[in-house]
Amino acid sequence: MNKLCGVSIVACSLLGRSLFAADNLVEITPQIGGSYHISNDRYKNNMDLVYGLKFANRVSKEVLVEVGYEYSNIDYAHNISASQNRYYLNLVKEFYTESSVSPYILGGFGYEDFSKNFYNMDDDMFGQYGVGIRWAIASNFHLKTELRHLMSFDGRSDIVATLGFSIPFGKYVEEYEVVEITEVQEAPKEPVLSHIHTFKVQFPFDSAVVNPKYYSEIKDFALYMQENKDKTAIISGHTDSVGSDEYNQRLSENRAKAVKEKIVQEGVESSRLQVKGYGESRPISDNSTAHGRMENRRVEAEVYNVK
Repeated sequence: MNKLCGVSIVACSLLGRSLFAADNLVEITPQIGGSYHISNDRYKNNMDLVYGLKFANRVSKEVLVEVGYEYSNIDYAHNISASQNRYYLNLVKEFYTESSVSPYILGGFGYEDFSKNFYNMDDDMFGQYGVGIRWAIASNFHLKTELRHLMSFDGRSDIVATLGFSIPFGKYVEEYEVVEITEVQEAPKEPVLSHIHTFKVQFPFDSAVVNPKYYSEIKDFALYMQENKDKTAIISGHTDSVGSDEYNQRLSENRAKAVKEKIVQEGVESSRLQVKGYGESRPISDNSTAHGRMENRRVEAEVYNVK
């Protein structure tokens, strides 16, 4: 058990950054691991190899519902063995991060079926909870390692550690409420671009966090917007060319959102500010150099006249 858990933990600690986010709609995960018996009176401190298969469906941005199956062959004693089949249903809550490594927690229930009952190993229902880590290695291949505590209704208790290879399909898209417009009003005038303000805000690699040393500049821009009520702005985010198009698009949007939040905190109405991400598509410097990539990790404000 200790060795198996150690392998899972070390594997997760060595995982680096990836270029894909976990926003798949469904996934299939074959897995392998060990089931460690910790509370059976006669069959205690033994570990069995388990094989399994899980199917999950994403029901919200960070929540999945999964059904799973696990099989193991248990060697009791005196050349007596039995097969064990587990069927379960879990609710999985993921925690989104800017990197490709996402932790998650899970909880659910299931049923154990034994081909032969022995040493208090009986068919019964069980509940379980656990923790895990997902590593999005590629858009169509994720690595998942998890640790679960299984509690049978007859009093048995097992620790299950697994390593899975997840194959995701589709993309989860949030649904938005459609508002019907019943009254036709005069169309507003098209805004005219006034100027583009490039913030001096620079972001570290793979980050969307605004350094406090840039707050004064953001405050000055917010004061300008407060004094010019006839203007709106599109806060646009940009990245360097390191990473995939999909990942950089999301990162650029998050950088723009971070600057917008600071402007709103200074008293500018959120309705006057839009957010847009351009990813790596609009570089202002050479991405082949470290200095050029730093300059490309930026946020700009496209200021418009609306009257």
